[in-house]
Amino acid sequence: MTWFDDFSDPHLQKVQRVMLTHAPDAALIGGAVRDLLLGRPVQDMDYVTRRDGLKVGRRVANALAAAFYPLDEERRIARVVWQQPTQTLVVDIASLTGMTLLEDIRRRDFTINAMAILPYGDLYDPLGGQADLEARVLRPCSPDSLRDDPVRTIRAVRFLLALNLKPAPGLDHLIWHAAPSLVRVSPERRRDEFLKALALPRPHWAVERMTDWRISDVLMPELVALQGVEQSPPHRFDVYQHTLETLRWASRLDQWLRGTCAPQSKWESVIYRRLEPYAAALNAYLQTPLSGDRARWLWFRFAALAHDWGKATTFREDETGRATFLRHEEESAHLAEAWLKGYHCARPEIAFVRKLCQGHMRPMSLFIAGERPTRRALFRFYRDMGDAAVAGILLFLADFLGARGEPTDAAELEAALDTTLTWLDPFLHEDPIVPAPLLNGTEVMQALGLQPGPRIGQLLQTLQEAQVMGQVRTREEALNFLQQVIVSTSSAGR
Repeated sequence: MTWFDDFSDPHLQKVQRVMLTHAPDAALIGGAVRDLLLGRPVQDMDYVTRRDGLKVGRRVANALAAAFYPLDEERRIARVVWQQPTQTLVVDIASLTGMTLLEDIRRRDFTINAMAILPYGDLYDPLGGQADLEARVLRPCSPDSLRDDPVRTIRAVRFLLALNLKPAPGLDHLIWHAAPSLVRVSPERRRDEFLKALALPRPHWAVERMTDWRISDVLMPELVALQGVEQSPPHRFDVYQHTLETLRWASRLDQWLRGTCAPQSKWESVIYRRLEPYAAALNAYLQTPLSGDRARWLWFRFAALAHDWGKATTFREDETGRATFLRHEEESAHLAEAWLKGYHCARPEIAFVRKLCQGHMRPMSLFIAGERPTRRALFRFYRDMGDAAVAGILLFLADFLGARGEPTDAAELEAALDTTLTWLDPFLHEDPIVPAPLLNGTEVMQALGLQPGPRIGQLLQTLQEAQVMGQVRTREEALNFLQQVIVSTSSAGR
């Protein structure tokens, strides 16, 4: 009996059969072997062969009727993406970079990822990865592993938390010294590893470990700058710890709404009960990708992490000694946008996070003042925030909870939940708060004899707000309304 005789997934078995047909020496290596040992689902399969990986990859793709991509032509690495109704398998096929499989294995990151299944089915484990996995230990393949590829420092944090491992003796020392070399790693590789960590069930733990190990010094100096920046009540923490708490609550919220976890405390159950009737609509919203396969919920978490970055430079004390952060949301939006551009994120992702950081105080300011949002306030918020509006309301709730760590005042929590649902109400009902315009810019210019310019956009915004407030309902009423606006503004300007 071999390892593949134990495969319960027929798709994995088929990939293995096809692979050995076209490359009889191919060995399955890395994370797939680790996940098989752990009994975890396998979605990515990495093979190495002495043959040309690109040629083998194309033949495997043809045999599976799958997509083929030349991942790295210089190193002869191919990617095959096999779409199935219930899963997608990504198969990477690489040519050996060393003379032997052992040389390749020694160049890998951690021992738990340095095992292979040989063509005849035996486990090849020269570095003791299986023993480390059983002992729940994360150990680098060599003392130079992290220095050779510093992005492995971020990966180490992810594996520790995702697989519930403990660091091998000396690992923290190796990471501490390798982390500053992250500056020489491409932004895309740093970004991708960081986003995988941010997607963990407890991303705040990952971020805290990154800060402890100096990874954040390179990856997010904007976050590190928040350490020791004190805040006044109701905040219990400095800005750095508040940020981690907000991220913790944001991840809890999105996981409840996406159905990937259940409430774990009395307070979580209270919050969940209020949100549960709207979970389906909010789940669909959060699962929608902004770019590629990166969904809104991931960028909602990033915004929770970045929403107060501007407080490091806007901190002031008023005459009573109370901490103030005037217009910190605008500075946070600027810093988050710069980070996202520097890490080559997609335009929709940048716009989404920028809106969340810039608009996160709008629900909070009314809540602090004890005011309910008017229909006009709701309209303006949804109009200005666009597709980020719903995430902005959830960020209000995470921010409220993050200021307190755990809520202790039941009445205050109920008030915050009432506020959350009031702001969410336009999203949850079919009647849109931002109506379709009765007129477009061309129609306004033709009907009123106006020239193109910013004034047209201002008139359209004024008209749309009048629609929301029920002042106009037809095209004729809209034209009459705009004529009155022009007359009144002309009179005021005399």
